[in-house]
Amino acid sequence: MQVHILLATYQGAAFLQQQLDSIARQSHTDWRLTISDDGSSDGTQAICERFAQTHPAHTIRLLEGPRRRSTANFFHLLASVADDDPSEWFAFCDQDDVWLDDKLARAVTALASALGADSSAQPALYGARTRWVDEHLRPLGESPVPARPLGFGNALLQNVASGNTMVFNRPLLRLLQAYDPALAVVHDWTAYQLATGAGGLFHFDPTPALLYRQHAGNLIGAQSRIRDRFQRLGLLWQGQYRHWGELTERGLGALADRLTPQARHQLDAFRRVRHGSSARHRLAALREGHLWRQTLAGQLSLHLGAALGRL
Repeated sequence: MQVHILLATYQGAAFLQQQLDSIARQSHTDWRLTISDDGSSDGTQAICERFAQTHPAHTIRLLEGPRRRSTANFFHLLASVADDDPSEWFAFCDQDDVWLDDKLARAVTALASALGADSSAQPALYGARTRWVDEHLRPLGESPVPARPLGFGNALLQNVASGNTMVFNRPLLRLLQAYDPALAVVHDWTAYQLATGAGGLFHFDPTPALLYRQHAGNLIGAQSRIRDRFQRLGLLWQGQYRHWGELTERGLGALADRLTPQARHQLDAFRRVRHGSSARHRLAALREGHLWRQTLAGQLSLHLGAALGRL
């Protein structure tokens, strides 16, 4: 079961070698790697080329990225996967993490077990918890486990898993390739939306899959949760959520024929939440569509945003 790793890079020389070394240490050894570099000038490309030379048993390609930031770079990687690619699974990869040795093995085992004999029957996505570390890989905590159920009604409003943990199958790859990159807020959020909206499965692993490096200036843990609540209100007031909602509505609307009837109903409710003529109508659509966020604070900001017409 080959895994095709899709690694986006830009000015990543400081930490990239540790990430590549962690790929080489994977207990699941059947992998290939495509790297899309977005115009680095710090030696990133040279590090990638040396890695390819020292691992000749694996197919490793280095592509020139689109130079339109990270999300566009990941969609460039998705588009680069040919129809005759022999891989059964695909994995997003960031440039500055360190994968735990069994990351790919656990993902492949979980998805294969959930799907049974036919891994191409439906879209399938694996995501996992992460272990936060500082620049020197010193532990800082772990990402939260989703507190409420996972599904399209949640995916319309938030992502719950970091893209650096995600592994998915070819049916989800095809959906991602059909999505307009210009309408994607973030590649991993889009993956969550499409997997759940198309009637696929999403397996969330509560065991951390990697060391997620937090760069200087990041605050995590309790301080981060408090800070994030204020940031969420700030983004709501500034109209950022409304912009994201517009992109989501247009992007998923273009693929409505790929969604389940229930997901189309929820997408319609999402539209009514965004465009309802009054706070009462918008809040009613929110309830009727069974749309939710994972935390109490998230739910409160969701209802506030709907009431104010800022989603």
